[in-house]
Amino acid sequence: MLFDNTMSTRIKINVTYFFTLLLSLIFLSLIFSADGQAQEEKAEQERIPEQLQDRNMDRAASRLYQNARKNFDEKAYWKAARELIVLLDYYPAFSQADGVLYHLGESMYQMSMYKSSAKMLRFLLTKHPQSEYVAEALYGLQRIAYQTGNHAECLKFFSGLVAKFGDDDVIDGARYYAGMSYFHQRDYDNTIATLSKVRARSDYFDHSLYTVGLAYLKKKRLTRPSPHYASC
Repeated sequence: MLFDNTMSTRIKINVTYFFTLLLSLIFLSLIFSADGQAQEEKAEQERIPEQLQDRNMDRAASRLYQNARKNFDEKAYWKAARELIVLLDYYPAFSQADGVLYHLGESMYQMSMYKSSAKMLRFLLTKHPQSEYVAEALYGLQRIAYQTGNHAECLKFFSGLVAKFGDDDVIDGARYYAGMSYFHQRDYDNTIATLSKVRARSDYFDHSLYTVGLAYLKKKRLTRPSPHYASC
């Protein structure tokens, strides 16, 4: 009888201990769960200001970019360049960074800062190979090559433009600079062939037509027999 009472007491103690332990585990689980949820909510609350800050920065950058574009369109290239440099320095993650690089490179080109312009345009091609400004960047590099007397490189850029952007708006300008490079190389056949493709609607049409005429005159002089042989 004493044995039965002892066993009964032990069973009650074990059951009580088991339920106490179970309740403790449940309580701890609820605490950690609540703590984890609180941490998640806190992290989410911290992310919201960051997202708002990013959106605010992008809006501010967009306004500055629009103002720079306005200066660029008005040919105020120095003012445009200053604002575009600020954008690159203080907000490189701007969603229209490729446009910033292009307009900065073009502004520098217009101010005859060819090395700086080429640096911006090459960085654009490297950083944003799918940008809508790729054709304009290649065309800008072609013009820089021509302006610095590197006619072989000018023609290389022209070949790339013809292969990938044969129907783009820049193609007439690209033909013009390629034709002029051929002219400087005294390759008058290619000068005529290239410049003859410049369309009448292009700003380069008149000068292209004039240079074609010059190329024909150059060819005629080269093929004209010398007075010595003409008198034979």
